[in-house]
Amino acid sequence: MALSGPPGAHRPGRARRHRRIAPHVRGRPPAARRRGRRGPRGGVRRPGPPAAGRTAHRRHAVTDRSHAPDDGVAAYAVRHPGDILRVVVGITVLALGALAANRGRVGTLEKDIFRVVNDLPDGVSFLLKTIMQAGAFPAIIVATAVALLARRPRMARDLAISGVGAWLGAIAVKRMVAEGRPADLLHDVVLRGAPAHGFGFPSGHVAVAAALATAAGPHLPRAARRAAWVLVALVAVGRMYVGAHLPIDVIGGAALGWALGALVHLLLGAPGHRPSVSEIGAAFMRAGFGPVAVTPAAVDARGSTPFFVTTHDGDELFVKVVGREQRDADALFKAWRSLVYRELEDEAPFTTPKREIEHEAYVSLLAERAGVQTPAVVLAIDAGPGDTLLAERRVIGRALDTFPADDIDDWLLASLWDQVARLRLARLAHRDLRRANVLVGDDGRPWIIDFGFAESAASDRRLAQDVAELLASLSTLVGPQRAIASAVSGLGADAVRDALPLIQPLALSTATRQDLKARPGLLVDLRRQAAEALDVDLPQPEQLTRLRLRTLVTVLVLGVAVHLLLPQVAELRQTTDALRSARWGWLAVAAVLSAVTYVGAALGQMAAVSQPLVLLRTIAVQVASSFANRLTPGSIGGIGINVRYLVNAGIDRAEAVGAVALNTVAGIVVHVAGLVVALALVSRSDVGDTKLPRGWPVLVAVVLALAGFGLALRSPHSRRRLVAPMLRATRSLGDVLRRPAKAAELFGGSALLTASYALALAASLKAFGADVAMVHVFAVYLGGAAVASFSPTPGGLGAMEAALVAGLTAVGVAHGPAIAGVLTFRLVTYWIPILPGWLTFRSLQRRGVL
Repeated sequence: MALSGPPGAHRPGRARRHRRIAPHVRGRPPAARRRGRRGPRGGVRRPGPPAAGRTAHRRHAVTDRSHAPDDGVAAYAVRHPGDILRVVVGITVLALGALAANRGRVGTLEKDIFRVVNDLPDGVSFLLKTIMQAGAFPAIIVATAVALLARRPRMARDLAISGVGAWLGAIAVKRMVAEGRPADLLHDVVLRGAPAHGFGFPSGHVAVAAALATAAGPHLPRAARRAAWVLVALVAVGRMYVGAHLPIDVIGGAALGWALGALVHLLLGAPGHRPSVSEIGAAFMRAGFGPVAVTPAAVDARGSTPFFVTTHDGDELFVKVVGREQRDADALFKAWRSLVYRELEDEAPFTTPKREIEHEAYVSLLAERAGVQTPAVVLAIDAGPGDTLLAERRVIGRALDTFPADDIDDWLLASLWDQVARLRLARLAHRDLRRANVLVGDDGRPWIIDFGFAESAASDRRLAQDVAELLASLSTLVGPQRAIASAVSGLGADAVRDALPLIQPLALSTATRQDLKARPGLLVDLRRQAAEALDVDLPQPEQLTRLRLRTLVTVLVLGVAVHLLLPQVAELRQTTDALRSARWGWLAVAAVLSAVTYVGAALGQMAAVSQPLVLLRTIAVQVASSFANRLTPGSIGGIGINVRYLVNAGIDRAEAVGAVALNTVAGIVVHVAGLVVALALVSRSDVGDTKLPRGWPVLVAVVLALAGFGLALRSPHSRRRLVAPMLRATRSLGDVLRRPAKAAELFGGSALLTASYALALAASLKAFGADVAMVHVFAVYLGGAAVASFSPTPGGLGAMEAALVAGLTAVGVAHGPAIAGVLTFRLVTYWIPILPGWLTFRSLQRRGVL
């Protein structure tokens, strides 16, 4: 699509010449341009058009082949953004297929598809069996040998690694999923040389064929790539025809091979098409420009391949070319942002490079019409297979990020904010408005460039983000005070006030964040000085992330817990029978005992301080602490909440930390004493061989926790942080022991807390008919809690359940009631309190208690 004709076609005389340093220029201009003649204000002028007879009538002139190879020259070790997407999609399809295959039954649709293929006549047997060998292991050797004979060593490498990886990966996944062959799951399966029994998901033949097709893809022309995938489909049909695999098996195999082939390309690189100089010249010829001189541009141009073009009239243009790789990167970038960030208001990913270029040209034209100083769009046209170019007039000038602070006067800042005001008036959001995308022309006026990420009809929030970006970027150069003053003068106080919540790292571009790293604290100063200049309270930064780290940790911990618990359910029928026969009265008792634990915790905390505390308020703080402990391992969250509560109650911080440590020490003393007594009362003959069913993660967690604790103690700083509070708590414990009333309250609260948990476990077991001696329950609970305390998961999640089930099994409790009792105990004491704990936490925060 040509947006305008050749320069000489629409106006008389020679077109106005501008020189443009390409977008995203970082640092000084390239050496080739620094050697040119300098214009006013440090502008760099090109020596002029090529001399006649040498390059003026040549179609292109190449000076840097590293940026744009000649025709037919492949650029190896290119990592395609689309390969990331292929790996993610392939693994996701494989995982979903594994879940579907693991059900042990075949759906109606899958069965019908298999029957149609498996019942094909015998006349196609020879053909399909022959094609099917394209997925056998010897096919990897043959394909690799052919590539070597064709002198394609990189292709041979990719084929060998991908093929062997798919073959081994299929074996590994088969053992993990353990889904049977079609003859194991269906009746009347026609077997044509395929094994009747064994593991079916995924199909190894299809995985190998798909991996070879994926690995060879970038090395082959489009027709050959399509033929390779047709061959993969026929291999899949052949495997179903001989009765070796179900449809879900071949889909899983294709996903596995596709993902592995893409992963090899992602790690090792693959041939990638880059627009050549001759393709750019041919595109301009098609647009009617005549011969042009094309030079690859050695500049930073994110998301495109840049060129400099000089027309036969001497007009100098900046050209950016966008291809399929940039389109894939745009789709991946926006998908990631949609997953992680909230309220993005991003444009949908562009379906083709042409749509992306047309969008940038459209927004650039709107900006130019709004009076914004931006390079004029000259041409947008297809530049080759899957590539589209955008040509703009070059501008004489330097990027603003190359200027020293002393050279930036108030007039330049005012002119720049005037350009931003024009963008805002036209509802255009630049979305990458930083110093590198501002050029200062030879007349000192600022030009805004690179509208590749821009949006039209932008929302107020998006416009405010532009202001925040430019404020932060300018502050690294001229300081917060000048940046804020010029923004308020150019845009008004309201525009800067709207941008305040977005002056935070997550709302800024990667380049601006890198600049801010060299100026620690600058962003905080910018926010503070902006609020002072506007005479407003400093607002809280806007919540931008959709997924927080603690949310991901919680989901991961839950997954680990499920992984640890599911192997325990050896007899699912026994467990479900136990759940059906639960006695709800005992479940109510367990719930009451769970509530009593907060009373014990509150009594212990009150006894650890000399200042009187309100009982009900302290109980509420313990309920809130239970919520915080679900988010952090080792009860760190609860400790922090208790310290904050004591400090807000008027207790010195050092004393508050010591009081919480004292309560912790008292709890350890009570727990250890109770465990010793319980183990002493349990006869060895009453306890069978204790086996921790698949409990190796617990042992690993214990070893890692002890090792980490030992390493921490090697550091003097860690010793001060860990040992010093415990020593203070031990000394405080001696003081408490000299006051019998306080000692009784301290140890009584800890004992009530521990005993209530053990009794709650006993009540949960009673609810499912498990008859266990109380001393055994205490011993199992105290031992399990001790083991779980070394777990890195919040509340010992996973480790606690595994240890309790193992202990109960050892004292003779059947698997079904033991698992049901433990799960119910954790439900009552761990999961159910989360919601009331969160509500209490929010209520105490609003009331200023926390």
